[in-house]
Amino acid sequence: MKTTRTLFLLFTVFAIGFNTYAQENKRPLMGNAYGIINIDEYVTLLPKSHNGIIKDIRLIDREHAGVRIFRLYDEVPMHYHAKSDAYLYILNGKAEFYVADKGPVVAGKGDLLFWGKGTAHGNGKILEGPLDVLVFDAIARDPSDVIWVDPSTQKKFLGN
Repeated sequence: MKTTRTLFLLFTVFAIGFNTYAQENKRPLMGNAYGIINIDEYVTLLPKSHNGIIKDIRLIDREHAGVRIFRLYDEVPMHYHAKSDAYLYILNGKAEFYVADKGPVVAGKGDLLFWGKGTAHGNGKILEGPLDVLVFDAIARDPSDVIWVDPSTQKKFLGN
């Protein structure tokens, strides 16, 4: 009985700490080694509006892969990543996407988009919002690994 109460207390303290940690817009405590991440909880942390094109939350950062969620607020100019492949699963919304020389292709909730490193991609109009995306980068993409096809289009991307 004492063990059960102790475990319950530890679980409660952990849950409260995890909730506070998540609300501070940081990665989960267990995220890089093991664990369970409730994606829906993190989606609720994404702001309804933002002064940039994208707002993301990095959930897992490993040398060989990364997982993050993001919300798009506007069109993303064509760009590519030199070091990582990307797999995008649309959680909510619908938008036009351009990949390599194809597009626009409409993708929405439940669709998976993917491309290899070096493949130019971007998105056009957001047809239904919010547009929330779960992303798997392999290898984990360094935030600076965004190479703009037209460098003049990079302004406001992260709202900086």
